[in-house]
Amino acid sequence: MVDDDSRSRADERRRLLGELELERNQLVRNIETCRIRDISRPFIGEWSLKDIVGHVATWEAEALTALRHLKAGLRPTVLDIDHSQREEFNQDHVERKRDIDFWSLYEQLKGTRARLLDELEEIDDETLCAEGSVHAAIVRFVTDHDRHHWHDIAAKLAGMPGARPTPAEPVTAE
Repeated sequence: MVDDDSRSRADERRRLLGELELERNQLVRNIETCRIRDISRPFIGEWSLKDIVGHVATWEAEALTALRHLKAGLRPTVLDIDHSQREEFNQDHVERKRDIDFWSLYEQLKGTRARLLDELEEIDDETLCAEGSVHAAIVRFVTDHDRHHWHDIAAKLAGMPGARPTPAEPVTAE
């Protein structure tokens, strides 16, 4: 018989991964709703849709690397990026991807998500869903980050001045 802790952790895993999928699906729908001209022109602030896709792909790759570091018993380097460094990190990585075409970045975004899900599949329910789990914090960060950006895109598409505030919380080790 399955005990209540195992059942609740399995339920929490399904909830966590379901929310991750839900927010990504909404982000993809909103990206695909944009016009071709939004790909390379400033769309939200100074960033084009391509910049946003590259930015989300960068942070997803950071999350994937963090999970792999945890599996290897290493401290994820993403934990050492403090809030004051995030803007510089973001701008640096957007600039690095400026010469990559939109469709390559979009495929990168999809490919990284597939690898992230594969990595999460290897993590047992106890590790992923334990109280204070860094693994769960990473998943919540990715989920919140997708939500933040699809809200921004939705607001722009609706002609609204901005999305409701949903900043992705930084991942911290407890």
